[in-house]
Amino acid sequence: MLNKLLAVYRSGEGLRMLILLSVMSMAMVVVRLHPWYIKMLSWNLFLAWIPLVVALALREGLESRQLPNWVLWPGLVFWLLFLPNSPYIITDLFHIQHVPVETLWFDTMMFFMCALTGLLAGLYSQILVHRMLNQRLGHTRTWIIMIGCLMLTSFGVYLGRYIRLNSWDLFTDPLDLAQLVIQSLFNPFALKLTLSYTFALVTLYIGFTQYVQRRTHESLD
Repeated sequence: MLNKLLAVYRSGEGLRMLILLSVMSMAMVVVRLHPWYIKMLSWNLFLAWIPLVVALALREGLESRQLPNWVLWPGLVFWLLFLPNSPYIITDLFHIQHVPVETLWFDTMMFFMCALTGLLAGLYSQILVHRMLNQRLGHTRTWIIMIGCLMLTSFGVYLGRYIRLNSWDLFTDPLDLAQLVIQSLFNPFALKLTLSYTFALVTLYIGFTQYVQRRTHESLD
């Protein structure tokens, strides 16, 4: 089933849609003429694209045999490290509470567009990874791994929004990162937020895979 899941994307339809969404989102940010919004949202959109770029590079490199098979596993670790940046951009919607009333209508749509783009980029990358793992591990184990990745992603969103950690902290300050992660594991709020985000992300991912599967079947009919 998943071997055909990305057939509709091989034509570039999904990638073109994400590029268009990104361009439109950044156009709104630039038109807003707010230096902090430009810096924050453009950076967060850039980070949201990293997991997709990594997944695309792994897929193309492995299929063309330009990369050895063992590269898949460290590549997926790198992918997972940056995956929380895609749904993290949803939390930028929190800033709406500080938006002036006169620009509320525009800023709400601007934040929504950026959040939607980041979320879709993450979902797209997850399907790519799902397909690569499914070919090697089978249906059941792949789904278990993907759900585990979404749990870790949800925990990463908490660490990024509330502890203010970044993906590269693993390389720049791993000891401090490990200490903060362990402390967060015993924080009731962190666990509640992780479970809530996990439920939402798993639901969205299942729905997204079903949508792509239907589009694939329609394109083959």
